[in-house]
Parts: sequence; structure tokens; C-alpha cells
Amino acid sequence: MPLPTGDFISWILSLGWDDTEEYGAPVRRGPLIRKMPDRLVTTTPVPGPGFVLEAAADAGAFQARVRGAQNDQDDAEKLAYLLDSLILGAGFPARTASGQVIVHVHRLGGTPSLLTPAPDDADRYEYVCSYLAISGVPPS
Repeated sequence: MPLPTGDFISWILSLGWDDTEEYGAPVRRGPLIRKMPDRLVTTTPVPGPGFVLEAAADAGAFQARVRGAQNDQDDAEKLAYLLDSLILGAGFPARTASGQVIVHVHRLGGTPSLLTPAPDDADRYEYVCSYLAISGVPPS
């Protein structure tokens, strides 16, 4: 069974991500990129390879687009790397609040990278990274 975006977001929050606007960066469902708040993580499902493990699991992908505070490229980079380290350091298998089993999550490519060389209209930088999320096999 594919991993729903809401389950993926809940799993990220369960890893200890600070979802508050005051001190953290809210994690929201994409593809809509909200204009506010400044610090934001937008998680969007993207195509993955599909069935794996002889169709016992589904491998879907998610893109994490991380935006930092105004006029602060370092903030965006630090947030993106923090999210990346939480995801890559997670224990598996994991079960989401809805009961979905996450077998493993790993990067689809390299480290989070700068989305564009210039900030957006509000002087905010964004980093992006994609992750493969394998789900569906119950833990043994």
C-alpha cells in the first residue's frame, strides 16, 4: 500500500521535528507552496519506482522543500540538513499513527541542495531533497 502524505508528515513529526511557527518550521502538504510562514517544510509526493520486494511493498517518493527565514540562507540550509539527519537516522520498521508500516526511507539522490541561486520575492532561500519511502510490509 502506498504511504499517504499525511502519514509521511506524521512520521516526520514523530521523529522530533519542531512543527511550531514560533521556533521551528511547520511541515505542510504540497504541492502548494504557502507564502507564510517564512520557515516552512513543504512535503509533496512524487513518482517512485512502485512495487518492490516482489510486490509485498510499495516504494513511493516524497520531495521535501525547506524554506528558511528572510535574508538567511544559512537558516534554510541548517533546517534542510536537520530534517535530512532526522530522516536518515530514523529506526525501521516504523508504524504511523494510522497503522501504516514504513519499512525504510532513504534519499533518492544527494544531500539537500539549494533550489535556486536567488531568494524568492520575500528574500527567502529554499533547499530541496527527495526521499524514497518503502511501505507496506508488516514488521517481523
